[in-house]
Amino acid sequence: MTAPRKTRRWRRPAADRYQLALPLAWLTESELIRAMRVRGVNGIRRVRYRPNRSRLISISQDQEVLNLHECFRGATDDVLDAIASFLSAKPGSSEQRLSVHIMRAWSEGQSPGDLVQVPRKLLPSAGTREQLAFLRAAYRNLNRDRFYDRLPQEITIRLSSRMKRRFGHVEYKHRGRGIAEIGLNIELLLEGNEYPLMDTLLHEMAHIEAWMVHGHRGHGEPWEVIARRVGCEVNAASHMRIRRRRGITEVTNVPDLDQFLAGAGRRPRTGRLLIRG
Repeated sequence: MTAPRKTRRWRRPAADRYQLALPLAWLTESELIRAMRVRGVNGIRRVRYRPNRSRLISISQDQEVLNLHECFRGATDDVLDAIASFLSAKPGSSEQRLSVHIMRAWSEGQSPGDLVQVPRKLLPSAGTREQLAFLRAAYRNLNRDRFYDRLPQEITIRLSSRMKRRFGHVEYKHRGRGIAEIGLNIELLLEGNEYPLMDTLLHEMAHIEAWMVHGHRGHGEPWEVIARRVGCEVNAASHMRIRRRRGITEVTNVPDLDQFLAGAGRRPRTGRLLIRG
């Protein structure tokens, strides 16, 4: 995925701040229509949420029926901005492409299990016991030192060998604002990736605090405030270039915990845009 071109940002009317400053909740069809009207999209008469596998958004030929993937029931303000921009921008324009990029980044951070609020069997971890023990110890130390023990003392951390475009994600539970897991790209454990591993772990832990304390999911202001406080990059996606396996079938490296917590590792050069949930 390449970085989006710089374009004029979508500006919503000032009146929407009060109307949409709501705690996190599933948006009903009528609420989504109101959110679009606030943003200047007035032709939508009906919204249908669909559990599609790939299509995120479509609109009927008469421009009155908006079809959205179910993940957008929990859309944040910036994602709603992107939906409105997609609907009002010229087809194929840079503004519409940027809107698609934002919506896709949001959808890749969601999971069907979250949307239907049914317990979902988590995938097995690709990491070794030693790697998972290291990550749990790093999590506990960071929770104590940077999050003041606001987060759960124990949490499921899963390493994935299937992540290509993402560094990590958080999977949420919606009943009681719980957390199902933190998922991390296993390549972050390769030697030389200590900096992006720390940054990604803090990024995902900031999501947990934003969700459990503020009921906020996404990269809006509550998350940004936490991210600045704990010292991770305040971006939904990262241009950091990490080391890749390139012929290595198994990643078994375990960083030294003390050096890791002390800030070992340099910030890598920039590369292609990678998503963090």
